Amino acid sequence: MRNIIVLAASAAMLAACGGNNDSSGPASVANSQTPATDAALAAAAAAAANIQTEFKLAGSTPLGMRTTTPAVVISDPDQNLAPYTPPAPPAALTSTTLSYGDFTSYLAAGSTNGWVAGATPSSITIPAPATNGTGAGDKAVALGSTYATASYEADVTVSNPVGTGPANAGFIVRTTNPTAGGPDSLTGYFIGLDTGSHTLVVGRENNNWTQFIQYPISTIVGGSTHHLKVTTSGTAITVDLDNQRVVSANDATNALPAAFSKGSFGVRRFGVGATFSNITIKTYPTVTSPTFDFSKVVGTVYTPSTADNAIDFWENYDPEVVNRELTYAQTYGVNTIAVYLHYLVWANDRVAFLSKFENLLEIAARHGIKVSPIFYDDCWNPNPQYGPQPAPVWGVHNSQWVQSPGTPVEQAYFQSSATNASITYKQSLANYITDFVAPHRNDPRIIFWEPMNEPGCSGNGALQETRAVMMNDARIAILNAGATQPINSPQVQEDEGTYFSDFYAFHPYNNPYTGPVNGSYVNALNSETLQRGFPGTTGQTMPGIVTNYGGTTGFIIWELMIGRTNTRFHWGQTPSAPATVEPATPFQGTIYPDGHPWQTSEVQALTGGFDVKLPVLNVAYYNDPTFNSAPVKTSIAPLVDFDLNTERGTDSPDASAGVNATNYGIRWTGAIEASTSGLYTFSINSDNVARLWINGVEIINKQTSTRSTVSGITWLNAKQHTSIKVEYVHGTGPADMHLSWWNPLVQSPAAVRIVPSDPLVATN
Repeated sequence: MRNIIVLAASAAMLAACGGNNDSSGPASVANSQTPATDAALAAAAAAAANIQTEFKLAGSTPLGMRTTTPAVVISDPDQNLAPYTPPAPPAALTSTTLSYGDFTSYLAAGSTNGWVAGATPSSITIPAPATNGTGAGDKAVALGSTYATASYEADVTVSNPVGTGPANAGFIVRTTNPTAGGPDSLTGYFIGLDTGSHTLVVGRENNNWTQFIQYPISTIVGGSTHHLKVTTSGTAITVDLDNQRVVSANDATNALPAAFSKGSFGVRRFGVGATFSNITIKTYPTVTSPTFDFSKVVGTVYTPSTADNAIDFWENYDPEVVNRELTYAQTYGVNTIAVYLHYLVWANDRVAFLSKFENLLEIAARHGIKVSPIFYDDCWNPNPQYGPQPAPVWGVHNSQWVQSPGTPVEQAYFQSSATNASITYKQSLANYITDFVAPHRNDPRIIFWEPMNEPGCSGNGALQETRAVMMNDARIAILNAGATQPINSPQVQEDEGTYFSDFYAFHPYNNPYTGPVNGSYVNALNSETLQRGFPGTTGQTMPGIVTNYGGTTGFIIWELMIGRTNTRFHWGQTPSAPATVEPATPFQGTIYPDGHPWQTSEVQALTGGFDVKLPVLNVAYYNDPTFNSAPVKTSIAPLVDFDLNTERGTDSPDASAGVNATNYGIRWTGAIEASTSGLYTFSINSDNVARLWINGVEIINKQTSTRSTVSGITWLNAKQHTSIKVEYVHGTGPADMHLSWWNPLVQSPAAVRIVPSDPLVATN
């Protein structure tokens, strides 16, 4: 029996971080409600030492950056990794062998054969029904006891099907209210062997049938005998067939009725004959599945603005970009990010991928941000290809997003993999998951593991059962690797994800805003949301998301950046009906690559309101590079540190506001403060003209129109607010603008900070 570890609710609670916290320390602010352990304190001290070393080696740091950027260290995390040893199962409290006399039969209408004693007192037999359609749901229930945390096992022989249709027999567990009214006339769960489809079937019965999974097993044939063992513990159900774990389900349905928490044991058949021998039930100390409080989650899906899908993200992983953009996330109150992994990147570049993932975790932790890794995705292009990804298609929503692992791999799930003929895709995908989970099995930087995003999003109904199998197998792989974090696949297009999850997650894209099924916020997370609408629809707003989900289920916004994923275009803008103009209101996305939000009202909502002071500069965008006309847009930004490409739409600092892609100007103003008095070197690296004033004195006047660095030196008094103004003019080509500082006598990248601004006002 799997020994479920009960987690304290506070372990999953997240405090809002970043908004008014100007700390540069590596300790995760999101963990502020969890007592620090000696190991965590030691890790924080080591991280602080690393930051100090990196800072000294870097020679300069972007103004406003709170931490340095750790380098990617290419290293196989399997090296020196201690194998996971699962805890010993608890001792059984009782062990009972049932006999025929312990059961009461309930025969469906039309049945002529009753349950009879088998060859031994501890066996029960029922002959096959005479015709197809009879013997539908015949059952026998031992009503003398009820069970909650228990294991049930027997040797089960199932005949060939009679006619066509369902042909299975097995256990009913946690059974209440059985009647003879039909196959599902009870409350409880059924786990059986189907000789017609050669599958192991698991589902819920409540006078109706809710199927969790049909797991293909070729040896389940008419007349075969198998040892079936089922364990119930909390909301979890595990199934071992012939001493091998086949199914690990967990009924995380929102507001699951209490009736499913305990009940009697029984046996059932449908359209077959069956024999059950050596029926043994063992009881264990009661286990209550943990609940998780995600009410403090302020999250976003994160793909760098420079990437157009998950393959592109990891193939061209850039820690400098990640550190920059997670600085934005921290500043604007984000404490959780969901990141998409991809099987094809692992299959082709395993060690580098695992190393990049560790680097992302390190950067996220420095910004007080938890990470939710996503292994599979059922949305958009079903045929991903490893290698350089095509450029985004302007005007098309999510134009290059790809599924993981993709339809070809799913269709061949039980067949040999393309990269290694000696193992199946099933084995290879389990290895993929294990490689990420095993080194991070106890990692507090991981908030939860997500086996599959939106099963059913593809619309490929032919693979629905395969998706259930993949989520089930992923759950087994995650648990076998020793993960202590919860597991979840959201309930959106298909329900199957819920049956292999530890909590209930949903993706509300409606306005009016909808909550979890049955309205219970317990053990629930809004794990993807935000669409600002398009003609004919009612969109959502960031304040609306915060008001409706903040403090209850928590929320994860799609998405952090406005970049090459093209989600600023709406769902209806497809290759056959692309946009014709840039949207004035981005459909999705929150922050532009230079760090300014689409609207300051959105980050006001994320960080707590109009009275929050953020460490940002005021920024104004001009289509007049002489700065003599009124700005096109005004906003805020945590850094002066960005690079823009030359692709249509993302070549402008803010195409939605109408900022030019060429021949524009940007002006930043605000105040800075040094922790130590002294001479500070400021540097501008840009592709074109740029200037810097400190306390009204021009320090840098870069007049060249080529990419180069110009520096200037000024004295800063400790703990004294000092005004700053920066101007940058872009001509044509890629845009690059980076303002950094350096003083060899200081020890921290936060020694020069941007002074938190006055309370924000509603600008653009």
